[in-house]
Formats: sequence, structure tokens, C-alpha cells
Amino acid sequence: MKAYLFDLDGTLTDSREGLFSSFRAALNGLAIPDQTDEELDRFLGTPLPEMFRALKPGLSKKQIAGGIDAFRSAYEADGITRNLLYPGVPEMLEAIVRKGAGSWVVTSKPEHYAVQVTRDLGLDRYVRGVIGAGLDETDSKGELIARALAEAKVAGKDALMLGDRFYDVVGALETGVLPVGALWGYGAYEELHAAGCRHFAQSPDEFRKTFVEAAVIPSLVDGRGKRNQPSVGI
Repeated sequence: MKAYLFDLDGTLTDSREGLFSSFRAALNGLAIPDQTDEELDRFLGTPLPEMFRALKPGLSKKQIAGGIDAFRSAYEADGITRNLLYPGVPEMLEAIVRKGAGSWVVTSKPEHYAVQVTRDLGLDRYVRGVIGAGLDETDSKGELIARALAEAKVAGKDALMLGDRFYDVVGALETGVLPVGALWGYGAYEELHAAGCRHFAQSPDEFRKTFVEAAVIPSLVDGRGKRNQPSVGI
């Protein structure tokens, strides 16, 4: 692989605590009843407009914009600092540097937030770029991945997308990129498999050994319909 693309929340970082407090600020502003942590779990990695419409159908664009503003006020005040790297992430990214390949963060989070989180956690020393959504958060994951491929100057067949939600899998398949499911993240194996993912890793260490340091890296072609068990990388 020449390019490794990584989702941010739920793949490189555990941002649940900061996101939940910011979610609740937005829901309060939209007069949406409070949700339990378990109910909010399903929206981790979901663009805010999609989340708001799921909880309160019929919201206007103006109301959605107000909810986004409430989320951002809370997130910028506190939530953005409540991020933790998953164990093994620095070592995983460092192995890619040693290999001579490139890494990019590709996230549905607004790009300026993603850049700040990447910098604050020291990941900027490993990645060559950060691709994120616009402020309206309407970019699809496929569009974001396509931007990353253009920036990396590689074809889809030479890239891999590691993510924890079905958006990552669908976006990767749309662009001819090999999707790999991060089973330590917010999405379940069943969700990822149903979206078309056929390769998985249980931890950043397993991903590093299987998809970075291995002599043979799987491709999208040989991944279709093979090795469906979540405990096996390839």
C-alpha cells in the first residue's frame, strides 16, 4: 500500500466523552429529549445533520444550523480537548513512516477541528495531511476519500481505509479503496460486514502487524467474500 487513510473518532482517538457532552448541548438547543450514553453511541461518527434528523424528523435547515452552532460552542469550549489516543496508535503510524508509505486522516469532522485534534495529540508528526468536512458537514465519506487520494496522488487500488463505521466502508468501496474494520471503535463487526467490509483488526497492534508490516498486504479484489471472522485480519 502506498497510502493509508484513517478515520479519526473511534479509530485513532477515543473522543466519546467530549462528543457526548457536546451532543447534549445541541439536543437541548433543539428541544430534543436527552439521550442515554447507550442511545448516543449509535451516532458516533454520524454527521450532525443526519443525527438531528434521526432524532427529530422535519427539522428545518435553520434549526439544524442552530443545533450545529450549539454543538460547536460546547465542543470548542471543552469537548475538543477530551480525546485519548487508543493504545498502539503511535506505533502503528510510525511503522507506516518506516515503510515509506504515507498516512492521511480522513474524517467527517470539520477539517479545522480535525487538524487541531491531530496536532494536539502529536499525530501531525506521522501524517502527511488531514482531510475533513466543511462546516456544514454535508461531505460524504466517499467524497472525502476521493480528496485524500487526489492529495496523495495515488489510485484507489494502492490505498487502504481504516475505519470503525459503515460510512468508512461505503466510502472506501465507492472509490476502489480497500476497507479495513477497526473493531476497537464505535461500530460493530455486523455493521461493518453488512456494509461490505471483509478485513478486520481487533487492535492497532494487530492492524500494524497485518496491514503494514506483513510481507503480503491484502487487496480489494482478494478481500471480496473472504475471511469474514472478526478475529482474523486477513
